Amino acid sequence: MPLQIRRGTEAERQALASTPQTGELIYITDTKQLYVGDGTNLLKDITPITGYTDENAVDALASVLTSSSHSGISFVYNDVANTLVATVSQPALLQNLSLNGFDITGTGNITITGNLTVAGKLDADFQGTISGDDSTILVDAVNNKINLDGHVKGNIIPDVTEAYDIGSSSLKFKDLYLSGTSLYLGSAQVTASGSAINLPVGSTVGGVTIMSGDQSVISDIQGSVFADDSTVLVDAVSASIVGDVNNETTTSEDLNAGVVILQGEGTTGQKAGIKIVTDGNADDNYDLITVNCSQNNVTGPALVFERSRGTPAAPTSVASGDEIMGMFFFGYDSDDSSQTAAAIQVTAEGTIASGAVPAKFEIFTTNAGGTATLGLGIDSSQLLSVAGNTTTANSGSGTADVSGGVATYLKINIGGTEYAIPAYALVP
Repeated sequence: MPLQIRRGTEAERQALASTPQTGELIYITDTKQLYVGDGTNLLKDITPITGYTDENAVDALASVLTSSSHSGISFVYNDVANTLVATVSQPALLQNLSLNGFDITGTGNITITGNLTVAGKLDADFQGTISGDDSTILVDAVNNKINLDGHVKGNIIPDVTEAYDIGSSSLKFKDLYLSGTSLYLGSAQVTASGSAINLPVGSTVGGVTIMSGDQSVISDIQGSVFADDSTVLVDAVSASIVGDVNNETTTSEDLNAGVVILQGEGTTGQKAGIKIVTDGNADDNYDLITVNCSQNNVTGPALVFERSRGTPAAPTSVASGDEIMGMFFFGYDSDDSSQTAAAIQVTAEGTIASGAVPAKFEIFTTNAGGTATLGLGIDSSQLLSVAGNTTTANSGSGTADVSGGVATYLKINIGGTEYAIPAYALVP
């Protein structure tokens, strides 16, 4: 009978957990391989003595290559496909790469730590930050910005006309410095002459033309007016004239007069108005105010006084007792103090109704004691007052006068006694 030795399949060889004895023979039935035990290694780690194929050789070589340490190269073994892939790491070669006229082609990334020096042309799309030699960031790839901290050496010209803006309504530049003498806005040219700006003819403020040709201002002006010493002459905020207006002349009368516009209630109690000022050399023989009216009808010039309450934009009715107008005459006394000498006053009196403002007219004079008293007055009922005594003008029946008209008479109350004077007795 033939000699039988220990046997089994390849799977059983790989799974055998006991170490074969030294010299023990094991036969693998499916691979037809014979193994000899060494008393030390497991059966799966022993090399067969018969049936050793190319696959066994590849597996052994792959095991050596993949399990060993290498510099700049690594291996991956695919037992099923029976392939061995090697990957070379070029930087690990630790030496310069000389292409000798050849190219590097392919897909993927090249990572370089350090500087990239190109003697020729770099023809490629660029993605990343660009810095100057002093490390100033010119193009910030992280924040997608171009930093113009350096100098722009050349003209800045857009590739399409009237397509781009400099700044925006929400992101604005701070200051604009130009060393030239012209600024072009559309077809308009603004020029500089020293520290002055010259606007072209037809320029407007708020759509209103301000200058044209050799004329001065030809349209409305809105804004305050200042003197060379920064004194406000016309206050546009309060809509008032606040500065002195001086008219000087060299006529034979040696006139030197001015008009002073006073605004509101001042610290000295001077109310708003127009004050005519003359110096000590002014001739007395002239009119301070002359109103000339030349027209072919019976209407002549008038001096009008208007009085209301409320505001100029929304006037309201006056009340009884409101002064409608006043004219005051002052003179300086022996102490060089201004004193009231006489006055004319019109005051609203009685019930103010629609279409009717009753008033009284009064003339005051100052006596030797310096007291201003009523000299002559006419109230809203046409009652005449003389030095405080009231006279009443009436009309009524009477004897016919020589002209055939109706007689009138005048009643006068003096000291409580009433006197009636016929009209025919009032002979001029």
